[in-house]
Amino acid sequence: MFKVKKTMDVLPPLKNKKSEERVPTTELQGAKGERSIKETLIAKGTVLTGEISNESDVLVEGSVVGDIHSSRSIRIGQEGNVQGTLTAEKITINGYLKGRCQAVSVKILSQGRLDGDIHASELSIECGGIFNGNSQHITDKSANPRINSDKEIAVIAPAVVSETEPSNIESL
Repeated sequence: MFKVKKTMDVLPPLKNKKSEERVPTTELQGAKGERSIKETLIAKGTVLTGEISNESDVLVEGSVVGDIHSSRSIRIGQEGNVQGTLTAEKITINGYLKGRCQAVSVKILSQGRLDGDIHASELSIECGGIFNGNSQHITDKSANPRINSDKEIAVIAPAVVSETEPSNIESL
């Protein structure tokens, strides 16, 4: 299925080393060159307190107390437990989140539970998933800029017709 090229090179012994052992090295390359998996894993049994911010995917199987920011995706596994704010392009919850999530897409899977707020363009909840809180639909920021609450909002009221002015309205 995968073609893996294995090469065994033998390095020359170091000049300062007394023994003449040679150290083998192994180089693995995929069929299309080097492939690196970029995912941050918070393993089961790990308790992390603080803020995580990175460019790769984040998978939480342990516990996190704090905020997680990812430019890609955040997944909370079945054993995962997060208390804080999640911010990512895509968020998938199959464990427990107490807090807030802000993303383009939020999915709560059948084993997932979210107690808090959701700000997303897309929201899906599988059968068995639990959501307690508030959700707010967000759209593309360029299409719908946020309204500054300090600015005044003009209200246009209909014109009032006085009884002394003639009216073009026919009586019933």
